[in-house]
Order: sequence, then structure tokens, then C-alpha cells
Amino acid sequence: MSPVLEPRPAFWRAGWNGTGRRARWLLATAWLLSMSGTAVAGGFHTPDFGTRRNGMLAVMGKPDDVTAVFHNAAGLVLLDGTNLYLTAEYTNAELGFRFYDSKGVLRPAHEIHPVTSWAIVPFLGVSSDLGTKRLRVAFAVYAPNLYGADLPDNEPSRYHLTKGFFFAAHATGTVAWKVTEKFSIGAGISAVYLVMQGAQFMNPLVNANPDLRFNDSAGVRDRDLKVSLDGRGWTWDWNVGLLFRPIRTLGIGMSFVSGADVRLKGPVTIRGMKSTSPPINGRQTTTFAIPFSLRAGINWEFVKDFEVGLDVSYWHYQVNQEQLMSVDSAIAPLVGNNGVVHTPKDFTNSWNVSVGVLYRVIPQLDLMLGYQRDASPIPTRTMTVDNLNRGLSSLSMGARWRAARWVTVGLTYMRTWADLLDIQDSVLTPPTNGKGHGSMSHVSADLLFHL
Repeated sequence: MSPVLEPRPAFWRAGWNGTGRRARWLLATAWLLSMSGTAVAGGFHTPDFGTRRNGMLAVMGKPDDVTAVFHNAAGLVLLDGTNLYLTAEYTNAELGFRFYDSKGVLRPAHEIHPVTSWAIVPFLGVSSDLGTKRLRVAFAVYAPNLYGADLPDNEPSRYHLTKGFFFAAHATGTVAWKVTEKFSIGAGISAVYLVMQGAQFMNPLVNANPDLRFNDSAGVRDRDLKVSLDGRGWTWDWNVGLLFRPIRTLGIGMSFVSGADVRLKGPVTIRGMKSTSPPINGRQTTTFAIPFSLRAGINWEFVKDFEVGLDVSYWHYQVNQEQLMSVDSAIAPLVGNNGVVHTPKDFTNSWNVSVGVLYRVIPQLDLMLGYQRDASPIPTRTMTVDNLNRGLSSLSMGARWRAARWVTVGLTYMRTWADLLDIQDSVLTPPTNGKGHGSMSHVSADLLFHL
């Protein structure tokens, strides 16, 4: 049975001025705080670049293509001459979710699914030995985060998210040096450009009584506000990698990637459902932290043409204990606290363990299989609709073919399953308490040109 519709509050009768304007700004600010977490969540990715990583899922001990710029800079010493490398991965995500109402009943009667949900992971890089035996240099541009989603605007999820987009592009310069035949070191520095965009509906009736999310009557929908946000900013980070090869068939790799503070600035627009209501425009600055990461791995060719690998990765996400958002002077009096609002995130640290095998069928052809387990740093109490997972498991397969002396091609497929989700303790407004499931399919291809 649909919940009873509450009478229209006095501030809504006030229209867009006076008390009505103040109340709507306060509600919109609460929404901005919840959506700003989308930018932080853009950091939750498994590091998938290149056929060896996507096919075998263990690359740190033998990063033998230009994606070493991202995985382990020291691995560039495994490449001779000049190499141009291009790879891209496409991900299609599937999600089904239902919300708990205040009585613990799952609603609506059917699952809510995204209209679209996708991710693209492109990488373009070049490396060269500059005619030397020990020195390697490389430059690459890539996007470990480029994804978007559209959710229906006629489902209860509209009060959480209707449109989301996140983009983080890196431009990285790297140098590697073969100190001895057994030990190499590499380092790189990156400029990082980030874009966060999103849209969602707000409604004061729903904020006061979340069960009204499930009421589609005009009395509720007419009070909807559509809020859109766009934030952009620059930062930089750096990385160091090590590669130790005590014998020809054994490689041990490690890397460290620094964290960075990020400030995304941009406009905020709030529109009422009636075309006669003029939009409210403002600006915001969202601040969050990209955590540092540590990765290590081993690759062992224990019999001729048969390799086994293991990678372990760690992300220090506990730096994100709260989210900060500040608004311009025109809005600051409406939110108090000098225009700066704090929202708890309570993130934990994250880790990933990957194992894989590679078999060289003939000198020109490698076949790969892999498995990985990835732990989410998001607690259920602060989990948002755009990141509904408690952990991921993946199976992968891939092939790499040295078609000629000057070209190598690769193709991989990976299937990922998210742990079944059951949120009971959400502190968000409206709460994201509910049950859901998700999975993803990833396809990647690459080309390596030996120039």
C-alpha cells in the first residue's frame, strides 16, 4: 500500500523566493554532498591495462609491454627498441536492485535496472631505449576511470541518481634504468585531469518520509527538483617501480603510486518541474583524496613456456573518512558552517589478489587464464547507488599473438561478479537500504608496434 501523502509544507507554497528558496538550497546541498562521493568512488577500479594484465591478471613480475608505465615502471627494461602501444577495454555492467521501505519490505515489485551502464579504459603509449642498453624512456596517456550510467527517471532510484559520469585522464612520463642484469628501477610523474558530472531528483517530501519514493502521484512528483552538477580539476601524482630477476625464469616486481588531493570546481543547477520556475545557479568545490597504493607480484616460468603469476595490491582508502564541499558566497549563508559542509564516508582500505597462468603454445602465441578477488572499501552505511558492491570476483582468458616481427596483437575477455548486496544500515537521505546483485563483462584488445 502506498504511504499517505503528506500535506504540502508552507515553504513550498512560498515559491522560489524567501523561505522556499532557502529550504530548496538546503535540500540541494544535502544531495550534492551525497553525489560528491561519486568522484571518490571513481577511484574504485581494478588496474586493467594490456593483454597480460587482462588475460593473466598477474603482471607485476613481468610487465613486458608499454603498460609498465602504469603497472611497474621498472618493467620497461624488458622492451628493446622503440614501441608504440594501443589498448582499450570496454565494460558492460548489469545491475538489479530493490529498496527496503520503512517496514523492511522490498520495493518496488520489480527490480530496478540501469538504462545504460558502461566503462571504457583506453591507453596509448610509446617507449624507447634511445639506442642504449640500460636506459628506457616512455610517455603514455590513459584513463583508468572513464565510465557513465543512466538510471530511469520514473523509479525510486531517481532520488539517488539519474545520470552519472566520471573521467580521470593521466599523462605520464617515465624513465627506467637497468642497474644490473638482475635489478632495475623505474619512476614516473603524471598530470591528472578529472571530470565529475551527475544529476538526481530532490524532493522535500521524500527527505521527510523516504517511503514517498514509491509514490508516483502528481502530489509527490510535482515537488521534484532536478539537480545537476559538473566538477573539474587538475592534480598530479608520481610512482616508483622495482624489478628483481635473480634468475632468467623468475621475476619479482613492486611499485608505489603516491596519493593526491583533488579539488573539483564547477556549476550547480537546480530546476523545478514547472517550466515557469526559473533555475537556480551556483558554484561548488568538492575536495577529496586519491589514496596511495602498493603493489607486488611474482612471475615464475617453472617449466619451459609455462608461467604462473601472483599479484597483491593495496589501496589506502581510509584517508577518505569524510567528504568536504564548499559553496560560493551567494549560497554559503544558506548552508551555514561558512559554506563548508562535512559528510562522513568511513572508507576502509582495499586490496586485490590475482593469480594467473600463461602457456606459450608456439613461440608466436601466448594463451592466458586468470582469477582475481577485489575487496571494496565502501561500508554499507555510506554506500551509494553508483557503487553497489561489497567485493568483486573475476575470471579471465586471453591470447597474445606475435603476428610479425614488428607487430603483436592481443584479445581478452573477463567476467566479473559482485557479491550479493544487502544494505540494512544506510545513513544517507534517502537511505540506500535494499538488496541487489551485479555483474560485468569486459572485452579488451591491443596492438604493439615494434618500430
